Amino acid sequence: MLPRYVLPNRETSRNSSLATKPKQVDAWVRNLPLSNPAEAAEELADFLAGLNQTELSHDQRLAVVEKVGAVVEDIVVALYEQYSVAALPLQPKQQRNAQAAQRLLMEMAGVYKILTLDWLQRRFHLFGGNPVPLYLQRILLTLQAAVEISFETHEVLPKGIWADLHQTYNYALRTGQKDVMPSGSEKMQSLEQIYKATLLMALADPYHFPQVELPWIKDVIARFSNLVSIFPAEESSKGQAGLFVVDINTDYPPRPIAQESHAMNPRWDLLLNTTELAKHLALITNHLNNPKDLDKLGLPDAAQDPAYAPMVRRLKQHWGAAAQRQSQRRRHQDGKEVEVCFGLKTLHHLIGEASQDLMADLPGSEPGHQIVRCKTLNDSMGGLALGKNSAIGIQIRIGEAAGVRQANGSWGIGVVRWFRVPKSGTVYFGVQFLAPGALPVEAKRLDTGKHWPVLMLAPAPTGKPPSMLLSLPGCFAPENQLEIRSDKGRHQLRLESRMDSTPHLEQYRFQITGAV
Repeated sequence: MLPRYVLPNRETSRNSSLATKPKQVDAWVRNLPLSNPAEAAEELADFLAGLNQTELSHDQRLAVVEKVGAVVEDIVVALYEQYSVAALPLQPKQQRNAQAAQRLLMEMAGVYKILTLDWLQRRFHLFGGNPVPLYLQRILLTLQAAVEISFETHEVLPKGIWADLHQTYNYALRTGQKDVMPSGSEKMQSLEQIYKATLLMALADPYHFPQVELPWIKDVIARFSNLVSIFPAEESSKGQAGLFVVDINTDYPPRPIAQESHAMNPRWDLLLNTTELAKHLALITNHLNNPKDLDKLGLPDAAQDPAYAPMVRRLKQHWGAAAQRQSQRRRHQDGKEVEVCFGLKTLHHLIGEASQDLMADLPGSEPGHQIVRCKTLNDSMGGLALGKNSAIGIQIRIGEAAGVRQANGSWGIGVVRWFRVPKSGTVYFGVQFLAPGALPVEAKRLDTGKHWPVLMLAPAPTGKPPSMLLSLPGCFAPENQLEIRSDKGRHQLRLESRMDSTPHLEQYRFQITGAV
């Protein structure tokens, strides 16, 4: 049984002008414009694409790829250093850099797929060891890096990438090589460790996580992925929680088994069992609520961040197959046009335009904040999915406050929960509703005397007084005593509990303790 890769048609080297002899390759690599990583990536990807279409012996192809392997890694790193610091969604130049890095990785994986099949189809192997585990590891690592580029930039994954990942791991599993640490590899990771990490990252749904949290997720996977198991599917497993089915003959990521309609086939389907991992994260979440327990958990310093515990809870839901919609979505054929603004400071300014005297001395309340027009894609009781045909000039950060309004009406208050770029030049994002409106106020901590802009969220129209507020992260903590000032006067309040925390805002429940 061989991995079923889709490969380009190959022509004989006599019909190719490609440099394939060692000295030719060395000279060609020296002429790459390495000072321009994007241009170098394009040239090298074209070279590898030509190599994958050329009929060469196994040893000739291996000699070529060994000449260019280190250069590929350097170029990918150089491109990452450029697009990774850019605001999302990426603007055209940085988007091209990310796509160039991804294409280069995909072509490199193609080289190792061909090397693998060429070696396995040989009738005799007279000398040397078995290089197949190393080839399989490099396929998995290269495809994993390509997947992570899409997750980091919120772009769609290249076609065929899941099919190649599944075929590579399935071959390793069926031939008893899944736990092998390939000799000669710089990465001390088994084939199963790489594959499981890639599946878990996909199931975490990175399109719903702020950029700063992606390294946290990778760290959680590295620490606890040993609690996850993969095995051939059985029909008796259907309906169990914490199980995901992997159909190795498709180009899809794992899906919760409860949502899978076709019968399980142990020959082709794999099951990913995340039950123990979800249980362990639930235990960690309980301890994260007690600062005294942090040292016992062996977690990184990031665990002290208020946003870390909510991140772990979301991972537990996703990996426990417990993330479900709470309300039905209504799709819009011809979406309504709405205005959207991003950022607590921006909302504070826009809502407070009628109270300029109050707003003038607040941090971050300068004028000129951007309002963008979007179309609704669908809506539910919990929020809206929105789309915009042009992503130029827009910056979207998951976990940031957002305001939504129609036809110059009042601003509804929400939080950006996800976004993705389905194709070049477009962006879709989701806003979870928090309140139909808000009162912009100045809040002073009584213990430090520092002033901060805050939004007091208006409750649903039931006549109840407001009891929730939004602030910038790190300004306050539970039990803080605040004095608030608005055009309605001055009041004192006490923060009772932190209801949510992201890298861009915090939500608190509060109790008004009296007028000033």
